[in-house]
Amino acid sequence: MTERPYWIAAGTVGWGAIVLWKAAELPQFDQYAHVGPGFMPSAVGLGLVLLGLMLALQIRRGVSFEEQSAEDVSEDHHVSYTALGLVALACALPMLTMKPLGFVITCAGCFVLIAAAFKSRRWYLDIVIGLGFALLCWWLFRKLGVQLGGLLPMMGV
Repeated sequence: MTERPYWIAAGTVGWGAIVLWKAAELPQFDQYAHVGPGFMPSAVGLGLVLLGLMLALQIRRGVSFEEQSAEDVSEDHHVSYTALGLVALACALPMLTMKPLGFVITCAGCFVLIAAAFKSRRWYLDIVIGLGFALLCWWLFRKLGVQLGGLLPMMGV
């Protein structure tokens, strides 16, 4: 009899429970928008718990979980640790730079790092595109009344 990976289902349920627990600390509903900041995290946590329970049911029924083949993947593929590191840095960048540099520069930096992870070598074009998208998002959020801080906090703007 093959080993059944119940630990995957338990981990998914556990992760969902942690998200639900932390989301319970936030207001679920708001008077102005009717959706509070805790609503979406609660929905995600509930979804994870349900998916974990469904996974446990599939494991109990004996569904095997094996690597699926893909059409365009070679058998000798390997992990690009450079790309993985660039993506991890792009994920960490907002935690490090959002307050001092602001939304626009932080988002542009994330865009450049993700583009580099996808092997783009046109740094100047990536910076221009990233700044353009970030400025557009910042402006649209301002129009919607969402305050993302100043345009360039380090310059007092």
